[in-house]
Amino acid sequence: MSGGHFNYNQCLIPEIADTIAIEVARALLPKPQKVHEDYWTIDEHDCPWSHHNYCGYREFKTYEEAECFLLSDKSIVPADHNYGISHIRNEDKVFRSTDLLMRDTNDAEDIPLLYTIYHCVYDHYPYDANVLELNEETIGTMKQAYLQIRKAYVYAQRVDWMLSGDDGEDTMQSSLKEELDKVQQEFDNKDWTCPYEGWDEDE
Repeated sequence: MSGGHFNYNQCLIPEIADTIAIEVARALLPKPQKVHEDYWTIDEHDCPWSHHNYCGYREFKTYEEAECFLLSDKSIVPADHNYGISHIRNEDKVFRSTDLLMRDTNDAEDIPLLYTIYHCVYDHYPYDANVLELNEETIGTMKQAYLQIRKAYVYAQRVDWMLSGDDGEDTMQSSLKEELDKVQQEFDNKDWTCPYEGWDEDE
């Protein structure tokens, strides 16, 4: 068989199915234990709509430790309000610079650099873990996508060979049914923890 009516573009289709199977297998892997994070950071608000971490991404064990570090800079003092900055919550304790101003404020408005202390509490998987979290419905949809793409490859290959003159119309129909049945059987018996199980690259 030579084919070529579709410039062999159908050969790319199995790569999509392979990728889906790999991602399903990754989603089915046992999940590692999550890491618990609980620390405080300092945000510097340098313009009315953005902020960044103050003095690099420093982490503090307690609020008091973070506040002590912030106020060790004698040019920073407690502020009596948040200056109407929308991303600063009213309940946040705000600090301000006594000598530096925000950029990109209204021409008639001078607002000092502001600082807030943020509590980070969350659980996450180890950053080097290859984890994919998907619910059962999504995994089921991906399995069906795998099946339909595998079938699409069979259709594309058989039509290609027929249009290229390698197969007659009757051969196309009989081979199509045989190969689609094979794909369905492979799907019905597939071990989804082994991405390439059941896949015949010579189909």
